[in-house]
Amino acid sequence: MGGGASAFWWAPPDFPLNTQLMLAWDGFIVSILLLTWYTMAQANTAYIRQAASLIHPDRTRFVMLFITLLGSTASLAAVLLLLRGLEAMDYEERVEHILVSVVAVLTSWLLLHTLFTLRYAHIYFSKSLWPPHVQMGGLEFSGEPPTTYWDFAYFAFVIGMTAQTSDTGVSTLRMRQLVLYHSLLSFGFNTAVLALSINILSGLL
Repeated sequence: MGGGASAFWWAPPDFPLNTQLMLAWDGFIVSILLLTWYTMAQANTAYIRQAASLIHPDRTRFVMLFITLLGSTASLAAVLLLLRGLEAMDYEERVEHILVSVVAVLTSWLLLHTLFTLRYAHIYFSKSLWPPHVQMGGLEFSGEPPTTYWDFAYFAFVIGMTAQTSDTGVSTLRMRQLVLYHSLLSFGFNTAVLALSINILSGLL
């Protein structure tokens, strides 16, 4: 919240309210991403296991799915509203609106797949979701088994960029359902980003 409030506070007073609100959203998402990735970069297997046991992925799955869907659609809708009327703006105002919109799209995209990174890791290491004799499951990584969030970020961001899995196998129904939802959401988000890019380019011409 602090990042969003700071961005809103320091926004130029001559900016329209919708632009100031979008700046606040950008600041909020950037602060979340920085804190999350700072934590993820230092986390080891023991930390991930502990986080998975505290979060209870099975109980929070619908909340997580709702948040990702709401966040991605709200971000794109806000950008569409922000980009309305570009033709009536002068060049400098156009550039300001477009920059704010591009940052919003990029940060929302990063946040979306960061949330799925956490989700994959916590399901994989959650003891409550697997039989007692199985300590981890759902994904079959080639080579060394996953030990950090980076392994799951690799899996999640490949889906985010290509809407398909990489060299990692998906071996359980629970994970297949999550991967399917992730792929569909990624395809829809990437398609919307392409449409926004065309809108932005047409606004600059």
